[in-house]
Amino acid sequence: MPDKEKLFEQIVRENREKLYRICRACMPDPDDANDLYQEVLVKVWLNLHTFRGGAKLSTWLYRVALNTAILHKKKQRNHTSLLPQHISELSDTTESGHKQEQEALLQQLHHCISCLEKQDRLIISLVLEEVSYKEIAEVMGLTVNHVGVKINRIKQRLAVLMEQTGKTEVSTVK
Repeated sequence: MPDKEKLFEQIVRENREKLYRICRACMPDPDDANDLYQEVLVKVWLNLHTFRGGAKLSTWLYRVALNTAILHKKKQRNHTSLLPQHISELSDTTESGHKQEQEALLQQLHHCISCLEKQDRLIISLVLEEVSYKEIAEVMGLTVNHVGVKINRIKQRLAVLMEQTGKTEVSTVK
């Protein structure tokens, strides 16, 4: 049992940020994302014995996280929110104008990602984690070619959404 605990601690230590970002992609609200993150950790702990090493550990973790997110979403169907309520604070810098601009762009990107269909949100989150197309294909149950096509379409859709929301925000500010 101590070996399982050590392995679990190592997995959490090395994958904490990645798993949390997947949770944030599924749950824009930080509180919901934290709840989902805790559920993912519980699932990893309970199912650690099922990891056989046939795939990479990161692929197995992504699959656990995505399956847990899908189940979590089914439980909370009535709590859908498109806009994230909080965006992580960026570290203080002397260039506060630049910082505010980055925060605004980050918030806009989070909003645009949350407007995508569920599968597309998950795929782009894995891309942002720098997961290979092959791993994304394994996690999502798609072919590598299909993943490539979907990623290109998602990027195009995000570019359009970013442009549209940028114009909307500019027109409402003036």
